[in-house]
Amino acid sequence: MKHNNITRNILLALSIALYIASLTQPAYCTDERCADSAAVALAGSLGFFLSMAGATWLANPLLIASWIVAHKNPKASLITSLLATVLSLLFLCFSTIMDNENGTSVNITDVKAGYWLWVTSMAVMFIGNAAIYYRSLKPATV
Repeated sequence: MKHNNITRNILLALSIALYIASLTQPAYCTDERCADSAAVALAGSLGFFLSMAGATWLANPLLIASWIVAHKNPKASLITSLLATVLSLLFLCFSTIMDNENGTSVNITDVKAGYWLWVTSMAVMFIGNAAIYYRSLKPATV
């Protein structure tokens, strides 16, 4: 059990570090400009109302929920990290996003390091949670 807590602490720290690193990089580019990840994270709470691509922002509260419950409810952390990962990857299914003040959609031309670090933050949390959960199902051998 102590081993799981140490592993979970490392997993949590790595996921948070990757998320913070993602905020320092561009997230995606459009025909007009590249979007700053920190601005997308802050303004995204409104963006999910505006377009389906913007709805992937909801992966953020799911990831944060996964971090919060990681020690107290590992199964909930596993589920929320899975949902966050899947939702974040859905961004790749969209070719346009509402990305400016006048409400018009623009073409997504590229995804950048900020996006990939963001997704990796969620994937690390999910894969780590899954590994810990799977290991807890196996009977202990001596």
